[in-house]
Amino acid sequence: MNEEDIQNLINQALSCTVMSRIPLSGEQMDALQNLNEYCVNLALQMPEVAKKPLKVVYKSNEEFKIALMAFCLCQSLTNPRRKLRENKEFFEKNITIYHLPNNVKEIDFGEILPENVAEAINWEVLEDWKLYRDNESGGIKALVDEKTRLTGLETYRRGGDPLYEFARFHRKFTEKENKIAEESRIQAQNSFRNAVIQSVTSEVAKQQLLAGMNPMDIINTLLSQESDLQLPPSRSTMPQIINRNKK
Repeated sequence: MNEEDIQNLINQALSCTVMSRIPLSGEQMDALQNLNEYCVNLALQMPEVAKKPLKVVYKSNEEFKIALMAFCLCQSLTNPRRKLRENKEFFEKNITIYHLPNNVKEIDFGEILPENVAEAINWEVLEDWKLYRDNESGGIKALVDEKTRLTGLETYRRGGDPLYEFARFHRKFTEKENKIAEESRIQAQNSFRNAVIQSVTSEVAKQQLLAGMNPMDIINTLLSQESDLQLPPSRSTMPQIINRNKK
């Protein structure tokens, strides 16, 4: 195989059209197309491909499938309704890449639910994967620093299987983001409640002044009403146990 044949093979691998047996948005298909190009370029850096350029298609498909498995595993670990079977082995078994005529690469997701696939594939996780796979940038350390703005994840532990390392990071990062969002929601809710109480209190005081009440009496009344305000009791999750045998 001469240099021209090798270059044609590489160009063909880079320019193939990616298709999915599960309906995805145009943006998601663009992300998959970009992933294919990334995987081809990644394969070209491998020593075995440098020795045998014919392996570029095989090795790029291998990287492509690994990336898809990582995306699905991330979605699974952040899905409260995930099935116990949805692990690395399950995704490896169900993701298949076929080569069709006219330089088409088709992805079959097997028994993976279409809604889970649609949720798993997006540009953000793709860019995270690129940074993670870039050993020159530091791998998982670079990803943690980038996503957390150097604040880190206290409960996250690096290491282990690369796919699980990547997916566990997304799980911990999602937990952190959701916690921040929930705290912000509660804070905004409390601020709104306090603003409403203050507004009502001000209006009540204004009406009482117009009615001729003494200002000090109004203050004492409002303070008394505020002290009487109580939050509704929380619902008990445990049923009350009554000892009917006791005499």
